Amino acid sequence: MNSNELDSFEHKLKESLQGYEVPYNSAHWAQMDRALSSGVKGWSHGRTILVGALLAGALLVGGAAYYMGLDSGKQEMTGPQPAQLTSVENTPTLAAPTQTGMEPVSTEATIQQEGASQPTALAEEGARPTTATSATSVPVKGQSARPEAGQTAPPTAPKSNALFHSSVSEACPGSPVDFTVANLPEDGIFLWNFGDGNFSNKPDPEHSFTKPGTYKVMLSMSGAGTGTMQNKLSSGTITIHEAPLADFKVVKRDFAGQFPMVDFQSRAMGASSHLWDFGDGTRSAEPNPEHVYKSKGKYNVMLTVTNATGCTDSKTGEVEILRDFTLGALEQFSPDGDGQHDTFMPEALRMLNATFHLTVYDASGAQLFTTDNPDQPWTGKVNNQGAFCAAGEYVWAVEVRTDDKATETFTGKVKLVR
Repeated sequence: MNSNELDSFEHKLKESLQGYEVPYNSAHWAQMDRALSSGVKGWSHGRTILVGALLAGALLVGGAAYYMGLDSGKQEMTGPQPAQLTSVENTPTLAAPTQTGMEPVSTEATIQQEGASQPTALAEEGARPTTATSATSVPVKGQSARPEAGQTAPPTAPKSNALFHSSVSEACPGSPVDFTVANLPEDGIFLWNFGDGNFSNKPDPEHSFTKPGTYKVMLSMSGAGTGTMQNKLSSGTITIHEAPLADFKVVKRDFAGQFPMVDFQSRAMGASSHLWDFGDGTRSAEPNPEHVYKSKGKYNVMLTVTNATGCTDSKTGEVEILRDFTLGALEQFSPDGDGQHDTFMPEALRMLNATFHLTVYDASGAQLFTTDNPDQPWTGKVNNQGAFCAAGEYVWAVEVRTDDKATETFTGKVKLVR
């Protein structure tokens, strides 16, 4: 019997085994073919047993190969072989954006495949495709990335709890304002912006605002070597109030029969109070005072005005007096009855008909005489009674009430000659 004379059972068995790979031994198949062709008696029964054994062995081998193929992810199939996938080398590294206080984040994408040098068979059913996996290093929120080996962590920025304040919240133009910083960073860099176009790099500066307004002060600072600036805006504002403007006019009155007065007329704006300094040791709080200078010379007069918010302004001017004014008082008199300077009374008090009070003292300060009547001069006696006083120098003082009802005081010395 040859291979073309196989019965139907043998054909079916052969067809079922053609889909599997069975270890092939040509000698065994030749022996079996000769036995079938020789017609040995009883071979039909024996070949049935042999074919059954071969079938069982083929099933066992095929099943083992099938399950092994599932475990390894490989399975043979007929037809064109799929393209081979090889390991990707020199995988590019993607650098993630660098954030403040964090190390650069690296992202790697790697295609992994076991046995990439061998062809990979895709199963017809239940095939699991090979996938590309990516490994990305991302810092957790709230945590800073650790520096790699050999790298130095960047310097930290200055503490954010540094606070600053000003010595006052309200001031007048030109008044100094002090600024101080609490929790001052060591060796820090400072830049103050006072909001009026002026700056300072001192840790604790002093600044004077020259113009009225409301100002917000900004402090920019950085710790040494950090390169990071922190801006801190003042929690409040600094208000600079309007200041008054001081100004005045001087008018001198030196006429016969009148006190040589000097009129001071205020031209101040926004003032609620005035203070005059006449330069001769006397002062006045009147807005428009009159003043009499007793001695010739030049005097520096200063007017200081204050407004309702307490801001002040001052102006200084010069006044020149050309002659002394001592009320025309004699330097000496002799009460001898000859009709020549027998009494003492300043001539101006007789002529001006002013309200006054004259007092005479001895060298020890004891009061000898007083009067407010220009027709009652001092005669050289105590209270103009009794014996004459001893010859020598005596001190006199006169308080005069001027036209504006201000009081002027005049003093001098007179010698009594006997």
